[in-house]
Amino acid sequence: MLPSDESLLSQFKQGDASAFRALVDRYTAPLYNLAVRLLRDPMEAENITQETFLRVVGALDRVQLDVPFKPYLFRIAVNLCHDQARKHKPLLFADLERNPNDELANAEDAIADDAPQVWEQIEEKELHARLRDAVDNLPPNYQAAIILRYVEDFSYDDIAQTLDLPVNTVRTRLRRAKLQLRARLDKDTRPPKHVTQIQ
Repeated sequence: MLPSDESLLSQFKQGDASAFRALVDRYTAPLYNLAVRLLRDPMEAENITQETFLRVVGALDRVQLDVPFKPYLFRIAVNLCHDQARKHKPLLFADLERNPNDELANAEDAIADDAPQVWEQIEEKELHARLRDAVDNLPPNYQAAIILRYVEDFSYDDIAQTLDLPVNTVRTRLRRAKLQLRARLDKDTRPPKHVTQIQ
């Protein structure tokens, strides 16, 4: 069984550098994924990830062992992303897909399949693109809540701790964000007003 975050943090506070290395190994990829989705810039995401860990080390004497570490860590990263985004408008949020790989390889795979499956894959890609666009157009506070909940799979409590909000505010933001996403997606699927329906 892996040691808990709090156990590793306690060991690090006592001078065990390998314990902090274990935390870095555990959270580098999730923090990077969050930052790259929020900023859509791999270089900035790397910087944010490193800066997040540096902030933990810098505040080590103030880090509380009785508070869950993961939401604390992600709060630092989200705040750094928001600060970075304010410096470099416009704020764009990246793909919601976990691993956006080579488009050409995906297209070649699709062509190799039968025609019905190709159309299904094309429709799915279009839906993902529309969803990404809709999320990109949400206000930043809604974007962060949506990404933490549906990409990083955070609980409402963890999101509340990460964003330093009451749980009910998190629920409200998620509900409003989903309503905005639904409205945007519905709007995108309606034919333009100048196009008449053929009966």
